[in-house]
Amino acid sequence: MNFSELVTFSGLVQFSPDSKYFAVVKQTALTIYSVSDIETLANWPLADQPSNLEWSRDSRYLLTTHQKRGIVQIYSVADQAWSGRITLTPCGVANAFWSPDSLQILAITDFELRLSAWNLTDMSVYHIKNPKFNDKGYSFSSDGKFMILAERNEGKDYIGIYYTGDWQVVNHFATETFDLEDAKWTPDDTAIIVWDSCLVYSLIIYSPLGTPLARHRPYDNGLGIKTLSVSPNGTFIAAGSYDQSARVFTKISWRFLSEFPHQNQITEGSDIHIYKEEEYNESLGFGGAEERLTSKYGMQEIPVKLPTLKVPKDKPNPPTGVSLCEWSNNTNYLATRNDSQPNVLWLWNMATLSLNVILIQQQPIKNAEWNSKTLHLAFCTGTPRLFLWSLEGASVCDVPLENKDFKVQKIVWSPDGQSMILMDKNKLLIAYPQFEVLEAGNEEYF
Repeated sequence: MNFSELVTFSGLVQFSPDSKYFAVVKQTALTIYSVSDIETLANWPLADQPSNLEWSRDSRYLLTTHQKRGIVQIYSVADQAWSGRITLTPCGVANAFWSPDSLQILAITDFELRLSAWNLTDMSVYHIKNPKFNDKGYSFSSDGKFMILAERNEGKDYIGIYYTGDWQVVNHFATETFDLEDAKWTPDDTAIIVWDSCLVYSLIIYSPLGTPLARHRPYDNGLGIKTLSVSPNGTFIAAGSYDQSARVFTKISWRFLSEFPHQNQITEGSDIHIYKEEEYNESLGFGGAEERLTSKYGMQEIPVKLPTLKVPKDKPNPPTGVSLCEWSNNTNYLATRNDSQPNVLWLWNMATLSLNVILIQQQPIKNAEWNSKTLHLAFCTGTPRLFLWSLEGASVCDVPLENKDFKVQKIVWSPDGQSMILMDKNKLLIAYPQFEVLEAGNEEYF
């Protein structure tokens, strides 16, 4: 594993879709770096600290959203002297994002009054009333020609389907939800997935015509879905819920497939591999005059009691329920985390619909993310270490000694799977794993 030098930032950083660059915001400046050698390629002053940063899909442009000023700034990577601005006063702007064709910017006003589509080629603008959210509730079809938008009007939830060429409505229908939480296309664009707020467990699959294809409500009188994730190939839906289980639904008739409970103790399972992080002092330098705290994995034998929090019942937002469901690139594995067991990462094998791997950490897991090209899972715990799992097993990688104060709070893989951003609160570095991503989706070690 190789590492770049440190780069300072102010909370916003993003890889370009072609993985050649990454953009960071430093207070009131936007800087573009080359991923390969961390060379500064462009730098622009900003009006103030932006609330959002996003690349266009063709990696040619960026936008920054300035909510306080009600403006969206646009920058060109190829022509640094060019810039654009969209002013949305007096309604203001809560969020802005690119359309898939990289020629239009969609902006949602404060208080979700309307969504506006700004065309950068002919300067035309189209408006859609009553979007329900400013940061979710919208999804584009795989070819980018259609967008679904969750809408709220007169106390009822609706799904609008719009053609992104001229933003004419293709279909508009009411949903059978109490308080719609989010909606998204399936990867093959044959269905729309809608789920309700956490107050009720309700998962509904609609056809683009608005016809319900399936309804799922496993239980009543309890908090419902906490997170939902669709597998990359669209075969499965994983729903993490507050009852500390993840439920998997299959595209075949959209029926329920399996439930993955997160128990406090593992008492049986011959095919379960359990890794536990063990800290120790490593000697440094000649003669071992200095030491540093590091860790390694040790294998555990069943039965194993997992570290579990005692959830207080008299406090708001208790740490309970499955809040992380992440699919591997080939859909063979599902990684989950139960919030009442924050130090434990679970890996489920979809071929056998059973638990395959448990990783027990010394500190709570901050985030976990699969490589989009290979079967590698990276995760962090707010320590100066990067944790990896693959079919060869689990491993620990320490951040270089010269960055001893650096603690990994978040990990983001590049779209091509060749590098990843490791973030601390106001510093980041690029990690370059030592494998080569092949077109076939396999990897080779150097």
